[in-house]
Amino acid sequence: MSGQLQEMSDLLRQRLSVVQQLAAANAEHHRLLQLSGGADFLTLHTPDELDEDKPQNPAAPALDANAALLDDLNAKLEQIDKLLEKANTKGKRHE
Repeated sequence: MSGQLQEMSDLLRQRLSVVQQLAAANAEHHRLLQLSGGADFLTLHTPDELDEDKPQNPAAPALDANAALLDDLNAKLEQIDKLLEKANTKGKRHE
């Protein structure tokens, strides 16, 4: 039983770490969205200007990278949750 408690404890520590990373990545994503919105506002053009003359949003690559990070962290969290559920189910069978 002690090994199972250690496993659960380790998984919960990992989960907490991933949740903290998710919170930081979400805050960064929000900051990047604000930056992107500001950049879009600065590049507003008149209807007679061509879209290809419009400069690329400088925040777009960072937003894409951050979105990928969020996807990875959410996948990690899902994996940890599955392991926690499995460990919890295993513990209930031994009670």
